[in-house]
Amino acid sequence: MIRLLAATIIGLSLFGGAHAATFAQKDTATLRALDKITGRSTDIDVKVGEPVVFGSLKVELKTCYQTPPEEAPESAAFLKIHSTQPVAVETMEAAVSAEGVETVNEANPELFSGWMYASSPGLSALEHPVYDIWVIRCTAPDPVKLPAPVTTPDDEPMLDDVPPSLDTEPTPE
Repeated sequence: MIRLLAATIIGLSLFGGAHAATFAQKDTATLRALDKITGRSTDIDVKVGEPVVFGSLKVELKTCYQTPPEEAPESAAFLKIHSTQPVAVETMEAAVSAEGVETVNEANPELFSGWMYASSPGLSALEHPVYDIWVIRCTAPDPVKLPAPVTTPDDEPMLDDVPPSLDTEPTPE
């Protein structure tokens, strides 16, 4: 209860106040997951509404906020983390899709629900004997790149796309 109160106070101080940071909502969070048994850490990209499974945890991102580059760096993500039946994966470097993974029942309880802050990972942390998960940053999808402009070979005449000027008279033929 004290941790929840402390997290709420810190959260309000981050979002409120005279010198409050401006946050932009993003749709993807980069989380770092640590397997305490093997000592391996893995970065996982989680999109809003697309939960992933890491080991025996199902991680669901509800929302993510990031400060702009000109302000002090801060990322805040609201996460829900559930226990699942362990999912066998070839490598721990890749989280697997969480479709069809059963959660929230007596055997698979909700382990964490709340805000995590990149600048204060210990403030509101997942308490799990095998895994640690914390927020690194929030991002938006990369902009779509336009295709390269079409060029014509030098031997073909270029079409004049510039309309005629209004102050010139048409040339008689």
